[in-house]
Amino acid sequence: MQQSNKSPLAPLNRGLFLTKATMIWERLLLPSLFPFVLLALLVAVAGQWGLFGGLPKAAHIAVLVVGLILCIIAAVRTTLRFRMPTFTEINTRLALDNDLRPERLLAMRHEKQQPPLKVGKAKAGIAASDPFALRYVALAAAILSFLIQGPVSVKRVTSGFMSLGENVPASILARR
Repeated sequence: MQQSNKSPLAPLNRGLFLTKATMIWERLLLPSLFPFVLLALLVAVAGQWGLFGGLPKAAHIAVLVVGLILCIIAAVRTTLRFRMPTFTEINTRLALDNDLRPERLLAMRHEKQQPPLKVGKAKAGIAASDPFALRYVALAAAILSFLIQGPVSVKRVTSGFMSLGENVPASILARR
């Protein structure tokens, strides 16, 4: 049984829908989630280095709360700057992903036999949500810590997240 070219399951309609979903992921969801991932990475690296060991519990909580507030502000700013991709942008992106001209995709709307179309992978676009390139700082600090200190215990890494949990004794956090 042949699919109609007007069906939502037709290759062109499916390709346009999936390309639009990919572009929304790139423009809204990934940049909104990235600050939280970066905060988790920075706290884990700080725990790996043992930076929270000497802080009072209130200061540790304050650092985490301020980081969380900054992440929320960054996510809200990303959400407020979001604009839905236009049909022209979606059509052009799908055409580029399939090495076609955008006009060819427009002509495919009237064809009964549409070739299968591939949807390109999402592009990260993280630079807009990390203007100070802190992702590289966190990565470099984690690599340097591993090179200088060697493998550290999981408890030491997670100590950055445990300000409200049990007090982790310094003997557990110390490198063995």
